[in-house]
Amino acid sequence: MLYTDEFLEKLRMEGDPIPDRIIEELFENSQVGAVNDLLKKLMHNNQKYPEELPDHIECWLEDTANCPEGVDWERIRKATDLFKEHGIAITFLLSTCSLVYCYAARKGVKVLTFSYRLGQNAYRRIAETGQFVLHVMAPGGLESGGQGIKAIQKVRLMHSAIRHMVRMTGRWDEKENGLPICQEDLLGTLLTFSGVIIKGLRHLGMKVTEKQAEDYLYFWKIVGIMLGVREDIIPKTMKESNQLEEMIKKRHHGPSPEGIQMTRALLEFHAGLIPGQMFDNMIPALIRETVGDQIADWMEVPHSNWQKLMKYKELTGFLLDSDYTGLFGSMVNRLGLALIKRQSLAMTDYEYTPFLIPTELRKVWGIEVKGR
Repeated sequence: MLYTDEFLEKLRMEGDPIPDRIIEELFENSQVGAVNDLLKKLMHNNQKYPEELPDHIECWLEDTANCPEGVDWERIRKATDLFKEHGIAITFLLSTCSLVYCYAARKGVKVLTFSYRLGQNAYRRIAETGQFVLHVMAPGGLESGGQGIKAIQKVRLMHSAIRHMVRMTGRWDEKENGLPICQEDLLGTLLTFSGVIIKGLRHLGMKVTEKQAEDYLYFWKIVGIMLGVREDIIPKTMKESNQLEEMIKKRHHGPSPEGIQMTRALLEFHAGLIPGQMFDNMIPALIRETVGDQIADWMEVPHSNWQKLMKYKELTGFLLDSDYTGLFGSMVNRLGLALIKRQSLAMTDYEYTPFLIPTELRKVWGIEVKGR
């Protein structure tokens, strides 16, 4: 796939036509309540879709309830195996470097400031992102009836609803920014779940083979298609993924008040994740190590003494870690485990929804959940 400025600019005016049209009709017909009820129930496999749903959305849910035809299930399983091995670190990287990478996109991040749900509550943002990945990447998550399928449907509908509501405010500069949550921004976000994560794991000293990396990228290509990203624009190889990442960085990354605000909230959320002074300011250092100093400077990520030690991460990892995941890979695992063990809660307006860790992943990662 050859990515050019002209091609990517055209993608800024493209959304997700079918669910966008459905959401628009629901708003016009004052049926938003039915959608809200649906979104609350989508994550429960044992619950049927509400009977009062309009026919067109019920048909859409049925049409999108399976993976695309011809999916390579062996590659899907290989990707979930990698997640079982490194899932704690991946979950943590998604809640740190991947989010900062997204916040550095000056146009895309503006959407977050239009929505309290996405923009002002870092706690819920992190919890919901982590929950989405756990459902999708758990063994069997993408199989028929799997929780990953419903998680994808929910996110896709939310994207269309937010796209519609932001445009209806009359305060969104479409000529300057393109459509809210446009195809280019969806594509860039998809990279933060796939190629950016692979690079992050390797940067921290964790072993990921070329085959594992390509299978992981393939997994997220399938998820991207199901999330409404055009199949023809999704990178097919790590080489293409890296090329696209560089293009998007050149086109959109830079300082912005919105990006700095979001990053500050993220750092405040993570402060004190592990008690004691030893790990103070480690997370800003890890973010700098994975996203690079330029993005970190734009987002005003503070410097810390941990950065000096990270320059010698290969040597210290070799001396201190017998399995050579790397010293900092081990630290990320510890921080990620602390994050997951919080039994994070995805905040809603009036209630708390438990952060659910699939049973098989809890067993693999050695996480006990009270009352189970």
